[in-house]
Amino acid sequence: MNRPQLKFLFAGFAAGVVTVAIGWLWPIFLSVGVGLLFAGALLAAISLTRSWPILKHGAWRYLIGLTICAMGYVLSLFTLAGLGQYVQSAGLPPSGDIVELHSDMLLALAGATQVAAVFVELLAYVLTGRWSNAFLLRLMAAGVVTVLVTFVANLPFHHYWSLMGILLPVGEALFCWIVGLQIWQSDEGVPVRITAGP
Repeated sequence: MNRPQLKFLFAGFAAGVVTVAIGWLWPIFLSVGVGLLFAGALLAAISLTRSWPILKHGAWRYLIGLTICAMGYVLSLFTLAGLGQYVQSAGLPPSGDIVELHSDMLLALAGATQVAAVFVELLAYVLTGRWSNAFLLRLMAAGVVTVLVTFVANLPFHHYWSLMGILLPVGEALFCWIVGLQIWQSDEGVPVRITAGP
């Protein structure tokens, strides 16, 4: 992994950590601010890696990107709630709290990450002008990996920090990194060389 890739990964991870900290102090932020903070981290990574020349021009793209991130996260939350209720009605034992992460919440989180993956790929499409099913599959796989890592890390603790403290930093880091990889692909699918800068 080269320096620009690490910058995208770290920007997403940092956004996840900040999100968890703000969410601990101000829980409503977890309902409204996560998508916008992720978009901010992605734009910061684009600046740090000097990737602007690769992207499609037009300030409107960034406004649409912010809207996509905000809407995508809210719809992911609706998916989480809806799937959680559905699998409980199908007979799976309910979680008393999301931090318990029983099978109902595990499946609901997995579904929510798939919705988020579609919106993140839509964001990449707006920024680059290219939709990629291959990168969408990577994003979807990253969502599943994030949920599995969170489940394992949360098993002995069942606490806010062992759930959100893993879920959001790992998920946002992987998503931001994958979008960074997609940004660097040329129209022919050849990676574009980006200088890391001083």
